[in-house]
Amino acid sequence: MMTQNDPHKICLIHGNQLLLVEETANTLIDQRLEGREQDWSLERFNAQEMLKTIGESGKNSIDDLLISCETLPMLTDRKVIRIDNFELIKKAANKSDNSQAVRLFEALENIIKNPPESLWFVFTSPAMREQDFSKPLYRSIKQGGGRIQKFVAYDNSTPYNWVIQRGEQKGLPLTADVARLLINIVGNDLTDLDHELEKLSLYLSGKTVSEEMIKEHIRGHKHLSVFRMTEALSRKELLPALEILDHQLQSAPREHVRLFALIIMQFRRLLIIHSMFEQFYKESEIIGKISLPPFLSKQVLAQARNFTSEELQNIYTELSKLDLRVKFKNTLAPLLLQDLFQRICSGQFQNAVK
Repeated sequence: MMTQNDPHKICLIHGNQLLLVEETANTLIDQRLEGREQDWSLERFNAQEMLKTIGESGKNSIDDLLISCETLPMLTDRKVIRIDNFELIKKAANKSDNSQAVRLFEALENIIKNPPESLWFVFTSPAMREQDFSKPLYRSIKQGGGRIQKFVAYDNSTPYNWVIQRGEQKGLPLTADVARLLINIVGNDLTDLDHELEKLSLYLSGKTVSEEMIKEHIRGHKHLSVFRMTEALSRKELLPALEILDHQLQSAPREHVRLFALIIMQFRRLLIIHSMFEQFYKESEIIGKISLPPFLSKQVLAQARNFTSEELQNIYTELSKLDLRVKFKNTLAPLLLQDLFQRICSGQFQNAVK
């Protein structure tokens, strides 16, 4: 029986590894339904939709959630209710507030403390930290014996084993070196990696995958595009840099913040490399420390040499300042980056920035 193996009536699955969040949520739902038809036994809500004003949220409303929680399951003895974007559900600062936010918070607070007998709940969120959630709701889940599971990727995490195992599942035998190259190009986001592995499997399934095959099939990925952008900027070639930037913004219009973060990471890498030049590190020692594949390492070292140390420091300082503005309003990213690229190519950062 499911409740003997996994007794949790309330589950919160969260983190920026959205693929694992989604897969885990689906697994938990399947475990709780034990083969029951999902059309009758699963209802899904989104906090973002429920927080809209009455008349805008349509079917996915707080009233529908309450009705679903108060109504016995039809044609089945068990039901799972899934709520996405759980981090948006907060306690109102003003006790006199009668908004949708208050109604939703109070409804969830009661559900978590007193879950109905025949209902199970799965909450999901892209939030990475405990403090991103309502403290009372998070505490109630934890103290009530609920399951909380986090999947977070950090800049220094390297999911080699996951890539190799996932490749095997898709008919792609990958060596450790090939897996490392794929991660260096694509990054450590599992959704991105899974997407690229799926594309590779269409062309290379059953074949022994080489590093050359990886480079051939993932030419347009945003990580490589960032290398190409900084390559153009290091030569003060504005037009090619802007063309690559525009292509990336057009192909992934909702990923401005991530693209901005990659550009910051690349200039930080160039700054570190330049510092090692000044400390008389050998080229082979630098390549060993920056953990990039050989075909990218040579390019990055050449890029670093095209900037002065002061110039890289000034650019990185400016990017750090702009980072806060982009996080608060990501629609600013295209204009801020275009302006920054123009200033880099005009040589503005070669002298101290006032």
